[in-house]
Amino acid sequence: MNIHELPMIIFTVVAQMSIGAFWALGAIQVFGRYRKLTVSTIDRITDVGMYAVGPLLVAGFIAAFFHLNDPFHAIYTMNNLGSSWLSRELLAGVLFGGFGAAFAISQWFGWLTRGIREIIAILTAVAGLFLLIAMSGVYYSTSTIPAWNNVSVPLFFFESALLTGPLAVAVALLIVWTSNPLAKIRKQAKEPLNAELVAFLRASLRGLSVVATVAGIAIFVTYPIYLLALSHGGDAAEYVASEISTSFLLWRLLLLGIAVVIAGVFAFSKVQTANQPQKVLIVLIVLALVLALTSELMGRSIHYDGLWREGLNTWQTIAG
Repeated sequence: MNIHELPMIIFTVVAQMSIGAFWALGAIQVFGRYRKLTVSTIDRITDVGMYAVGPLLVAGFIAAFFHLNDPFHAIYTMNNLGSSWLSRELLAGVLFGGFGAAFAISQWFGWLTRGIREIIAILTAVAGLFLLIAMSGVYYSTSTIPAWNNVSVPLFFFESALLTGPLAVAVALLIVWTSNPLAKIRKQAKEPLNAELVAFLRASLRGLSVVATVAGIAIFVTYPIYLLALSHGGDAAEYVASEISTSFLLWRLLLLGIAVVIAGVFAFSKVQTANQPQKVLIVLIVLALVLALTSELMGRSIHYDGLWREGLNTWQTIAG
């Protein structure tokens, strides 16, 4: 594990998970409208997950600050928005966190009209897309680092968001189904979920499992393409390909494969027949999330292991 880059590993994976989770919650809202459910009914399913997205992003930012020599100088990284992807990444993070916090706070206290809150939610989702693009640009724009200057890098970032985000939301839905904490503090109705809402929740869980499974399979497909491109990309790229093709990568893919099978086969089929939150289903979904998250942290460690520049690094390697 690349301990030196651990703050950035945690930040990128957690931030992408929070973006994927917010998108998943938005998709559930749209799906609920399609099924003619009322807004308050859909909120009973999605609010717990929505309130968890903000703390996730904050945790990621706190981790990222440990990467800086002086966290109080972080604001200066926004000085070059016209030319620097790092500046744009920080701006996008602030926008995503700011819009998300405004939406969560107004939703909690019932401030503003529903229409205005939904506009803020859309702005949050767009800011999340901007953050993902900016995070990708930070690495893809470094033309002297072949492992990062590769189209697979943004693909990995988007796939990671769509793998971990939906699984995190699935866990939140199971919490709502099992024991809604918002009902306990009188923020939602205490009545148990009716048959219509349970059917909607199960359908949402199936959809989340499918999205996470497809994203996991996409990561499997992207890796050989990535390694093949590196192995034909010149001396530095070829060196990196050999350096990251280790047992650590195999373990990363093994954990990802198990997570995909659990989410796409066992959890999906269990949801089909579950009329109540069974312990087996809870264990399967939580296990899939833990394995997927662990696999992504390992994959991001491999990403930072690829920090090998053309030129000086390559010359040093050839010269021994």
